[in-house]
Amino acid sequence: MSLKFTNYDDYILIESQTGMDYWEIMEGIPKLISMPEFKNKNDIWAFTSDRIKMAYTDLYAIKNLVEEICPKNSKGTKTAIVVRNGFQKTYGILYSDICKYLQREISVFSDLKSAENWIIK
Repeated sequence: MSLKFTNYDDYILIESQTGMDYWEIMEGIPKLISMPEFKNKNDIWAFTSDRIKMAYTDLYAIKNLVEEICPKNSKGTKTAIVVRNGFQKTYGILYSDICKYLQREISVFSDLKSAENWIIK
């Protein structure tokens, strides 16, 4: 797994060097949620490669996993997704729409600085 987890004061950054990869995301979510800091922080997923290795229907499985294992009493209620191209942006927006009834607010950005500004508001 090539996800890198960095715990900052205001959020947790998850960086993927391989782009949007379904299996990498499915392995990374439990790891993120198991971090003690997760309950008190928001998170940013940054995809630093243009690649997408998933079908849009995989977004439902990702949502189901988050819904199943995400703690309901979490103080962190935001997830930012940083994308590199329009196709990834479409996936991010679709995921945000699929997850609109979850406890987390999800937003898509094209740069890390904008995501950071939104996540710490």
